[in-house]
Amino acid sequence: MKNGGRFSEGQVSGNRFGVPASFPEPPPALPAFPPKEAIRGFFESIAFRYDSINSLLSFRWDEAWRKKAARQILEGGGKRGAILDLGVGTGKFLERFLGEKSWERAVGVDFAREMLKRARARLGLRCQLIQADIHDLPFEAESFDLVISSFTLRSVKDLPHFFGEVRRVLTPGGKAAFLCLTRPSGLPRILYAPYLKCYLPLVGGMLSREPKAYRFLSESIQTFFSPPEIQRELESSGFKGVSIFPFSFGLATLILAEK
Repeated sequence: MKNGGRFSEGQVSGNRFGVPASFPEPPPALPAFPPKEAIRGFFESIAFRYDSINSLLSFRWDEAWRKKAARQILEGGGKRGAILDLGVGTGKFLERFLGEKSWERAVGVDFAREMLKRARARLGLRCQLIQADIHDLPFEAESFDLVISSFTLRSVKDLPHFFGEVRRVLTPGGKAAFLCLTRPSGLPRILYAPYLKCYLPLVGGMLSREPKAYRFLSESIQTFFSPPEIQRELESSGFKGVSIFPFSFGLATLILAEK
């Protein structure tokens, strides 16, 4: 066991949380990226209603995005021996992959214990669930053939380091897949701005009784990298064959890369 947030398997628990599309003017200055413990607290506090609130806020598109993303990822072929879900949350994304076939090894990682409890209830004993920091993965090099993550990338503070860790644990030729909340372009962007800045933090905060959590969600989407910027970060980290697939006018985006 290492210092700095790594956990041994003894701490397995039975997580979130194509075109550059910035707003016409840069958003007003936002609070600094919250400390790691603050983000953990956000997700611990909203875990009990996380799925239902997100489904409502996305008008149930989130499930369609997961389904479409999983199909796209698996259609690409490649090895399917071991799969790792980073920021597994309540397990909804990983569940889609476990339903497709029997993996030799399936692991979900999250730093929020309450999220992991809900993932265990959903996934049962089909996978291993570990509480750990996704910035510092407790796995040997070349341990997984596929690394997936849904709606988590915006919570990563140090993308170059994170992508380096993902690449380290992938087998040669392995695939990384990130499903992200992104900002649309063109007319949808104009319609989306009031939703993102007002509706999402207000309604999400009221329903969850944790306004800080959904204010963070809104602000992190507003200021997060565009898909082409993420592509450049992946390529700088040594990934190749990066592909971008926008969903629903760019409200969500799937980004695939190979080691």
